[in-house]
This record gives sequence, C-alpha cells and structure tokens, in this order.
Amino acid sequence: MPFELQKLKDRLHSLVGNRPTPETQTSLLLLEKFKMTARLVPSLMIGNIFLASITFLSLASFPFSQAKNITYLSLCVICFSSLLLWRNQSLESQISVSDKLRVKGDLPFKITSFALGCIWALLPPALTFVSNGQELVVVSATLAGIFCVAGFALTPTPVFAVLFIAPILASCYATLYFWGASQGLILAIALTLYIAFIVSTARNHTKSLVRVVITGNELAKKQKTISLLLRDFEQHSSDWLWEIGNDYKFGRVFDRFSEVSGRSKAELESLTLSELIAVKGEPHPTSVVLMGAIERRVSFTDIQVPVLINGTNYWWSMTGTPDFDDSGSFIGYHGVGSDITLQKKSDERINFLAHHDALTGLFNRAHFTELLNQNVSRLERYGAPFSLMFLDLDYFKTVNDTFGHPMGDKLLVEATNRLRKIANSSASIARLGGDEFAIILQKAIPTRELEQIANAILEAIAQPFEIDGEKLQIGVSIGVALAPHHGTRPDQLLRNVDLALYRAKESGRNSFRVFESGMDSVARERRALEFDLRYALEGDELELSYQPLVGAEDNKPVGFEALLRWNHPIRGTISPAEFIPVAESTGLISSIGEWVIREACRVAATWPDYLTVAVNLSAPQFNKDRIVDVVSSALVDSGLRPDRLELEITESLLIDRPDEAIATLVRLKELGVSIAMDDFGTGYSSLSYLLKFPFDKIKIDKSFISAINTDKAACDVLRTIGSLGKSLNVRITAEGVETAEQVEFLRAIACDQLQGYFFAKPLHVKDIAGFLLSSVSVSIPKNDSDGFEKNILAA
Repeated sequence: MPFELQKLKDRLHSLVGNRPTPETQTSLLLLEKFKMTARLVPSLMIGNIFLASITFLSLASFPFSQAKNITYLSLCVICFSSLLLWRNQSLESQISVSDKLRVKGDLPFKITSFALGCIWALLPPALTFVSNGQELVVVSATLAGIFCVAGFALTPTPVFAVLFIAPILASCYATLYFWGASQGLILAIALTLYIAFIVSTARNHTKSLVRVVITGNELAKKQKTISLLLRDFEQHSSDWLWEIGNDYKFGRVFDRFSEVSGRSKAELESLTLSELIAVKGEPHPTSVVLMGAIERRVSFTDIQVPVLINGTNYWWSMTGTPDFDDSGSFIGYHGVGSDITLQKKSDERINFLAHHDALTGLFNRAHFTELLNQNVSRLERYGAPFSLMFLDLDYFKTVNDTFGHPMGDKLLVEATNRLRKIANSSASIARLGGDEFAIILQKAIPTRELEQIANAILEAIAQPFEIDGEKLQIGVSIGVALAPHHGTRPDQLLRNVDLALYRAKESGRNSFRVFESGMDSVARERRALEFDLRYALEGDELELSYQPLVGAEDNKPVGFEALLRWNHPIRGTISPAEFIPVAESTGLISSIGEWVIREACRVAATWPDYLTVAVNLSAPQFNKDRIVDVVSSALVDSGLRPDRLELEITESLLIDRPDEAIATLVRLKELGVSIAMDDFGTGYSSLSYLLKFPFDKIKIDKSFISAINTDKAACDVLRTIGSLGKSLNVRITAEGVETAEQVEFLRAIACDQLQGYFFAKPLHVKDIAGFLLSSVSVSIPKNDSDGFEKNILAA
C-alpha cells in the first residue's frame, strides 16, 4: 500500500478510536471485532430492509417511482445476499489467521457496506423532490437513524462504518450545497456536529472495546497459567487444595485431596469439614479453634488438626480464606492443606528427648530437676510433703566392662522395667545418668510403706537378670530423704539424699538408708578430712612404716612392705583405711601414690641388697602411662635395683579395665620389678587372672589365716593355694600371721614368706636396723659379725 494511503488509513483508524496494538494482539482484536460484527449481521440487514421499506412506502408522492422501486429492490438484494453469505460461510474459520483475515476474509462485507452506503446515498437528493412535510420528516429521521446505527453498530469494525457512512455523508453535503445558502449552511453545521458527536462516542466505545478485549486476553492467559500451576500443584506437591460451601460441605474435590484423605470424591462431598477432622467422634482442641475461625469468617494459617484415616491418626496443617459473593454474602472457604504427620512425630520425639532418657524412656536429669522444683513449690504453697529416693546400681560397672556396653544398656532397660512395676502411679522415675536413678514420690507416704517400697526395689534388682543367654547379678543401693523433714529446698534435699545413698554404699551395698542428721556431721567430717589431706604432703605429715616379710623356713627377713601413715597435727595418727578412700575419690591418690613409690625406693636403696620393698598400688592411680613413668623414674633416681621392688595390686584393679591393666603390668614387668596379687582368694575370678598374667607372688588374704584354727574348709583352701603356687612356680606369701600354730601350718603347706604381728609390727624407718640386728645376729659367724653390723648400722 502506498505511504499516503497507509497514512490516511492510520488517521481514519485514530479518528474512530482504533489505537495501535502489539503485533501479538492484532489478530485477536480483529477476530473479536469481526465476531461482534458478525453477530450483528442479521439484525443490520433486516433493519436495513425494514427502514428501506418504511422509507420507500412513505415516499408516496415521489415522482420517480420506477427508480425508487429499483433502488429498494437493489437494497433488499444486497441485504439478502449478505444474510446468505453470513449463513453459508464460517466466519471464524476464515479469520483464524491474520493474513487471511486482512486479505479476503472481510472483503465481501466491505463491498456490502459500501454498496449499502451508496444506495442510501440516493436518499438525500430525494429530499429535493419531496414536498410533503411528513415525508421530509421520515426521510430525515431515517438518515439520522442510519448515521446512528452505522456509528454504533459498526463501531467494532471502523472500516465497515466508514465505507457505509462516507457515501451517505457525501451525498448529504452535496444535497445541502445545492439546497440553498442559508438553509443548507445551517443544516450542514448541524449535520457536522451530529456526525462529530457520533464519531466521538463511537471512538470512546471502540477504545473501551479494545481495552476489554486486551484485558480479557490477559485474564484468559492468567487463568490458563493458574490452571496449569494448579494442575502441576495437584500432581507434584505434597499439599492439596480444598473448598467448602456455606453449608461447610466440600464442593469441588481435587484428586490430591481425595488421595490423602483416603476417601472417594463422592464420600468427601457428603461430609462437612468438622466431620472430617473429628477423631473418634470428639473434636480436638485445635479442631475447635479451626471451626471457630470459620464461624467468624476470618482467614486462618497453619492450624494443626488431627485426622483419623483408615484407623490411623494423621496431622494436617490447614490454611483457609473465606469467600463472599458480590453482595457480601458468605459462600464458603477455600485453602491449602498439608500432611505434617512426620514433622509432628519428629517434633514430639524432640520434645520427648528433651525431657526423657533415650535409652530407658524415663525422665532425664533436666526434667527431674523441674519436677523437684515443682514439688518444692507445692510444699511451700500447700504444705504437700513428698519423698525422694536416689538409687545406684551395684556392680553395674563390672558387667559393663566384662560384657560390653550393649549388654550394659540392656541391663539398664530391664532394671528400669522392674522399677516401673514397683513404683506406684504417684511416683516419677528419672535416670540421672549411667547407673544412677531417682524417684520422687509425690504424696505423703508412711515410713513403714516407704521401707516396703525400698525393700521391694532391693529384692527386685537382686534377682538375676537373664540377657542374651547370660545370667547377670547386680544389686542396688538406695538413699531416702523426706520433705519437709530432711529439707525444704532442692539443694538441701539433694545433698541429704546423696548422703543417705553414700551411707548405704558404705554399709556394704544392696541396702537402703534414710537420711539422719548424723550423716550430715559425718559428711562435714569427711569434707574437713579432704581439706586437710590436700596439705598433708606439703606439710610432711605423711610417712611410711615398714612391716617385715620373713622366710617361712628360717624366719629371716627377706624384705619389707611399705605402709602409708598420716600423722595429723591435731587428730594424731589416721589409719589408711580412713583417708585412702578420700584420696581416691578426690584424685589426690595420684600425687600421694607417686610420693610413696619414690620414698619407698629411696629408703630401700639404703638397705642390704637381699632385702626387697613392696608397695601397694590402688586402682585409681593405675594409669597405664603415668604409673610406668613414675616407677621407672623412681628406680633411676634412687638407684634401687628393679628386682628389689615389688608392686602389689588387688583384683579390683584388673576388673575395671582388664586388657589395659594387663598391658600395663607387662610394661612394668619389663622394667624388672616383681608383680604380686594382694588379697588372693577374696575375689570371684582371682584364678582366671593367674592364667592371663604371670604373677611373681601371691599374697593370701589374712581372713584365711585367722581361720586356720577354727575352719577346716579354710585350711583346705590354703593347702590348695600352696599346691597352686608350686604348680605355677609362684611364691606364696601369707599375711596376718599372729600365732605359732599358724606359722607351723603355713610352713607345712609350703608357703615361701610370712608376714604379721607374730614377727613384728610395722616399723618406723629408724627402727629397721635394730630389727635386722636382733633377727640375724644368732646365725652370723663371729668373724663376719663386725662387717655385717657395719652394713646394718649403715642401713
């Protein structure tokens, strides 16, 4: 198309309100416009025939009747042809492609529009031949109506309107021009204003139409996108959509919703929301909250409600928004739901572990502290008494070390089950850690009943446990404190029940003790002893005494056992049985034990070479790395020959860490020192350790020695031990010898060494030389007596 014609076309389009549109929307706009025009074709054609009929019938006095009839028939033919074209052709198939639309899809309608305009253009000149005023009014009204119909009915297709109106408008202006100067000018101005009004109104109508089409197109695209997103959401999301009506019944049911609810769509559509989320017929508190929000017609977010699906409890998180119609009436709700069952279980598990022990399911230490504080608060506010028990399993560590931690865990679970069976409904049981338990009895219990509970626990735990084919035997020690008698504050009650537990352990284990005021004084005494012991080394309050060991055959000294003594400046001499446990529990045994080894080696280095020194090692100081270094350093610093040092250990040292302890003993023996098993015969597996490690000496416990004169079984055991020593080539030492009869018996069973008050009490270091002189002078030849005496005096 030439540039001038295109420019003119654009101006015409702008004049009637056709604003430029993006290329992607041009086809859509044309399609919508032609659809609107096509829907008006029957009405327009019939209207043209109707107006033409009235007009030509009204022009009865028109002189050219033949021309009038031909014109009328031509208009009718054109209109009927347009109706046939509209009927026989599929407009939408013709204009589905923009190029086809612009080239030939609208050509018949353009020709029809122009032809009809040309026919109607014959009407204005006819006014010059009309003399009747009524006919003049009819023709003028017809022309006005034609302009109005063309301006509004053909607004969607401005090209059709222009082709239809242009010939008529040109004819009107030509007729008015030839009509007369004054009348023609006035009518031309009026016609121009009328046409301007029609064009302006049509232009605005066209703009609105374009906006409606474009907006509708955008909405259609958005709806399509939303539909795709909803479909994808339904297919791939774990969440789902739900809708209810104003009767609270489910309306449209989505596939995903039906799937997660375990119900068919028909079944869901027959249910209300409250019926769906009811569990066993009763609403859950959170379900009441959800339904309350719906009753108030408010939005809600992430309300968690339980749902029963096929007999299994699930948890849903519901979010919803109310829907209202144009009048503001409530019509229902729509929202999103999600299955949070796994999250809920995870949260419940986390919350459970925050207050419970993972292994046994009992309350943990943190929750026990909360419960204790709550009971103390009830005591302060209402005077409600309660009882507190501390339990500690006896010999559990032995089981753990012997059979491994998995076996120990199973034992704890079984022990917990027994405790649950005994404790009543008002009892709260907690595991404080390891093999320590606590029980809070949350009501007043008579002392007799409390004792019955404690005895029942002792009896239950004492029964053998059969786990994985092993029969395990443990016990339990129990401490008891009563509130408010034994304290009104948590710290007081905890301290006092712990003291009671300590006293139960001290009394031989597998027993219970109720707190007594005297226990507090004992505890204070123990704390004072612990305080003083920390300064005993610095104040030179510790010293060693030496008890002789003699040969069984000739009673001659062969060595000494170093025995620790504490000379307290105020208390006097304190027995090792009293302060050694304190040293072990506080960790002071390491530094004290090192001092004993170094001091014993230093003193023994001054003795004659045939004398040995024996030092006891306790389990807490038996560190596999540190003890070897200490012994090696003491030997080097003192110059003592390694074979003159004997290290005595008890079975308890081997029980705690058997593999590590034996490995350390091997390293000590590699230094050249001797290793002796002390208190032999009192442990349950002493014989097994003789097979695991080659001990140099066995020391028979004095309990067997004291029973020689009264217990035949004890004598038989001693004979067996003597035979065992010969078979294993291990020296046998008997301690606690106090009578001549005991000496004779021990010689008869081939003991190698004897020790006890029958020969000498523990000696101070300055008394050793005198003891040696008195014990050997009778057997020393005269010529050697001077030299030997010098050696003894030097020692």
